[in-house]
Amino acid sequence: MKRCSLVLFLMLTFSFLFCISCSRNQEQIMGVWWWNSNLGSEYLDFAEENGVNEIYYCEGNLDETSSNFIASANERDIDVYWLIGEVEWLRQSQELYNEIERYLSYNNSHSQKYSGVHLDIEPHQDDNFEQDRQQLLYNLIDIIYNLKQTYPNIQFDYDIAFWLDDEITYNGVTKPAYQHVIDYADRVFIMSYRDSSDGMLNVASEELEYAKFTNKIVVLGAETGDTEEAEVVTFAQEGRVYMNEQLDIVKASIPANYGISIHHIASWFDMKD
Repeated sequence: MKRCSLVLFLMLTFSFLFCISCSRNQEQIMGVWWWNSNLGSEYLDFAEENGVNEIYYCEGNLDETSSNFIASANERDIDVYWLIGEVEWLRQSQELYNEIERYLSYNNSHSQKYSGVHLDIEPHQDDNFEQDRQQLLYNLIDIIYNLKQTYPNIQFDYDIAFWLDDEITYNGVTKPAYQHVIDYADRVFIMSYRDSSDGMLNVASEELEYAKFTNKIVVLGAETGDTEEAEVVTFAQEGRVYMNEQLDIVKASIPANYGISIHHIASWFDMKD
């Protein structure tokens, strides 16, 4: 009887711990792009207060600035990813590989480590995008594929526009560019910049559907900065309260292990209520 009770106790304990683990793995992503490494601790406090659990941190030197920031973020249960990106890498990728080697060198020599690399390489920023559109999109897919082949142990995230529908042939397969990206990336962040839940979900609907089908993770982006584009792109005019209401709707409409990322910490911090 005692042995049966012990077995039952262990089974229940294991089940409980397993459920906790599952819950943590299913935690919805709440991320933020962090473009300025000189911001004060009040921005980290703000991120923590607003449920942020991931930061995409742009810091070029990979030194004690990175180490100190990661330590402060980790104390708040926030993971930090190294944020980099240059459109020039689509034409000459060697510098990108040099940067990844610097990342490895940093992570291997510091106790405060980045959780992965977050790449913001936007083909439409190339001056000749319209003329070279197919080649630039092919090059982006090629980078995503080859980085993972070269560095399989690094988590690579990618930001992409929501309109990458161009049919691209890669490795003998022809399909929309966004599908290739989702296939080869660890996670994909859709720049679904619209100022309503319906707008965000609608512009990212194809990516969401394909990611669910392929069991991959996508994260929807929300813009908070003033932009030169139409007001429909950003929540800047509507304010923080309205944005939070809309983002709650988005979160409830997507899988539990997907999420939201805010662009970017400084403009979010400065938003009106």
